[in-house]
Amino acid sequence: MEHVIYIFLFVILAVIALLVWRREHGVAVAAKGEKDAIEVEERRMFNFLHGLGETLQKDNSPPSMHRYIVDGVIDVVGAEAGILYLLDGITKHLVVVYQSSGVVVPVLRIPDEIAAIQESEERDHQYRNILRLSALEKSDPLIGRIISKVEHLAIDDLATYEGFGESTVELQDGVSFMGSPLIYGRKKVGVIVVTRGGNRPFTQNDKEVFESVSEQSSFALGGAIIHADAAEKRRLERELNQASEIQRVLLPQSAPELSDYDVAADYIAARIVSGDYYDYIRVDDDRYGIAIGDVCGKGIAASLIMAMCRSNLRSRAPENLSPASVLHAVNRSIFPDITGDKFVSLLYLIAERGSNEITMARAGHEPPILFRKETGEIEVLEPPGLAAGIDAGPVFKRSVKDHRFNLFPGDILVLYTDGINECENPDGDEYGIDRLCDVIRANSELSSQSLVDTIIRDVKDFSNGMAQIDDITLIAIEKR
Repeated sequence: MEHVIYIFLFVILAVIALLVWRREHGVAVAAKGEKDAIEVEERRMFNFLHGLGETLQKDNSPPSMHRYIVDGVIDVVGAEAGILYLLDGITKHLVVVYQSSGVVVPVLRIPDEIAAIQESEERDHQYRNILRLSALEKSDPLIGRIISKVEHLAIDDLATYEGFGESTVELQDGVSFMGSPLIYGRKKVGVIVVTRGGNRPFTQNDKEVFESVSEQSSFALGGAIIHADAAEKRRLERELNQASEIQRVLLPQSAPELSDYDVAADYIAARIVSGDYYDYIRVDDDRYGIAIGDVCGKGIAASLIMAMCRSNLRSRAPENLSPASVLHAVNRSIFPDITGDKFVSLLYLIAERGSNEITMARAGHEPPILFRKETGEIEVLEPPGLAAGIDAGPVFKRSVKDHRFNLFPGDILVLYTDGINECENPDGDEYGIDRLCDVIRANSELSSQSLVDTIIRDVKDFSNGMAQIDDITLIAIEKR
């Protein structure tokens, strides 16, 4: 009987040992399988990072970088699909820059009309279009949440995600999701997302690897964006410099051919291109028109408007002895093309060889300053006139009239834009018309060119190193 008991105990112990061995063997096999899977992911991650570096060297254009990152991350973590959103610098919306081909990435709430489509291929096509055209705010319940809270997010089944409400359909059922914010130097760049269907949730190792490659992708994207921005900046600078050269070519290269007038000018743009303008226009054999103008605003838009004014004025001025009539025509031409926040101040005068009479029309421009040689007095000429581009015609025509006056030998007429009188010093004081008048009076014996140079120098001395914030144009006209 004792032998039977011993045999029975031996069998029990053998069975227990076998079960323990099988369990340990299973754990070992599972551990080996998990270790192998981790090693595979590590190799994939290494290959991804190596390829990312090569891509940066060969073709770091944003589209190429976007494609490589999404497709590479999909491969590393064994996902089926992926999508990359970047933050738009102007709208601050998240916009799609790349989505993988093949399997759709169901990261947005699915509209009822698309969910109702029975044909899966057509439904996927329509949904991909929605993804491509989507511009998400940071309040979006899924993608927006990732960037606004700067958090990595993993969802085992998108069909259960509460942010989608009751939009669950086949596209989201059993789909595992991982999303990561892309941050570069504390700057939010965008969001990368990968998904996998078939009720196959991502493992903890998948999530850790995904966070790691997302971080590396952030550095690559940030570098690519900086490179692209720098290239775009260089391109814009080249174009602006070309525009500046063209603009300078459009300015007069020499003084008008009026033997009894000494005319000189200077022009200093605050930026690469300017909204200031001056011109000498031959009216007929004995008369020249002298124009000066200033567009409200700066930069490219202002320079384009001023180019329109120049073209119109030059086409209207020949053989027209009425400056007001010329400005009326210019206003009619440019008014339809000027937006409500823009206008142009213009002053146009005609000087005649062998005559003391000047005929002038002023459309909202700075009042010219007239120095009288005989008395040493200064006159500020302020005939009325509305700036061009504000009114379609009737009011402008009634306000802008011809104004006639005489210049006698030694008299000096100074035309200028508000970059002179509104120039500020470090204390916030303006240069002003009174100071300009004093400089003209004190230097009335100089030639027109020397007077212009002296005024410009005094304005710069007054500003005492302050950056020039407005364009400067100055014309001096002396009657000989």
